[in-house]
Amino acid sequence: MSARTASPPPAGELIVERGQRVVAIPHTEDGREVVRYLIETESPTLAADNQWPESVRVALRLAGAWHDLDWDETVDALDRIRHESQPTPPIEPDEL
Repeated sequence: MSARTASPPPAGELIVERGQRVVAIPHTEDGREVVRYLIETESPTLAADNQWPESVRVALRLAGAWHDLDWDETVDALDRIRHESQPTPPIEPDEL
């Protein structure tokens, strides 16, 4: 699943295959705000792959925890809750 081509992409461009996972990790490097991009390699289990920082593996495991939910049912339940709930009354600026 590697996105390797015969020639490198132009500077500032990242080419990956459709369906290949890319994780962006913002951090500070030499006083500059930069983003480090991690690209899924041949490993079929992204969250278990040791190339990722632990914080990324934890986030990916958490995201995968809901893969078996019925999203149509979840959306319907959230919509029902929204319609059954009383709206928050307006907040006056002097109450802040």
